[in-house]
Amino acid sequence: MSQSIAAWSDYWSDSAGAGCLSGAPPALLAELASTWRSLALTLAPGSSVLDVAAGDGAVIRAMRAVRPDLKLMGIDSAVVGPAAAAIGVRGGVHADSLPFENGRFDAVLSQFGIEYCPASAIAEAVRVAAPGATILLICHHADSVAVLHNARRAAAMVAMVEAGLLSLARRVALGGTDDAATTAKIDRACQAYRDQSIVGELPLALGRALAGRQAVAMVQAISVRALAEIDRLQAMHAAALNETAAAAVVAEFRRLGVHCTARAVLIERGSPMAWEIKGERC
Repeated sequence: MSQSIAAWSDYWSDSAGAGCLSGAPPALLAELASTWRSLALTLAPGSSVLDVAAGDGAVIRAMRAVRPDLKLMGIDSAVVGPAAAAIGVRGGVHADSLPFENGRFDAVLSQFGIEYCPASAIAEAVRVAAPGATILLICHHADSVAVLHNARRAAAMVAMVEAGLLSLARRVALGGTDDAATTAKIDRACQAYRDQSIVGELPLALGRALAGRQAVAMVQAISVRALAEIDRLQAMHAAALNETAAAAVVAEFRRLGVHCTARAVLIERGSPMAWEIKGERC
């Protein structure tokens, strides 16, 4: 399993069902759910629907709430949690090699997922879509508050790791001693990103772990989680689409026979949170 897939598997294993925006404002999550419920109401009875990079199944839950007759399925390259599996999300399935026949689905969807996948995932989404099928993607916008905040949070975490925070904690947990030079580097890293709450949260968590009875195991667990979070946050920043990238996705869909448009949606604090890329398979 790749580092990135392992990081997402860890995340989805205890997800609360809000997709990858677990800390988003309730109003934003409600607007996302409304998008999928509205789409569900337009589909013919018994339509087959595929959610690409479905994660914890947030899209499936929203659609099933208003259309229990739909045949809803999700796939994700990561290992998904039991709750997602129970509603039809299959883990370990890659978006660029879908195990479905041509034209299988009446709608192919993705919420903050397909943009993380290889570019060939677009062709696969089109391949499994039936003629006349709806394709609707909600993708991260590069200028969104969430993307910009998480890029800064990832940079803060990287700075602390490079300064020696995790390695120092492991050394102390194993009975070693602190050293002033490393502590000074860590302090400078924290000061450089003092606007980020993680510079207080991560050292505090490690400090508590070191004071416990199972210091080595706890420090290791915190380190693994921290590195996985860095991987996810960096992946989010890399996947987010600017205007040029969104136009390129639209152009690729059109080349593959999908009448498609893109528009910025989910405005938060004056900035778009996402791109809505919507089309119909010819």
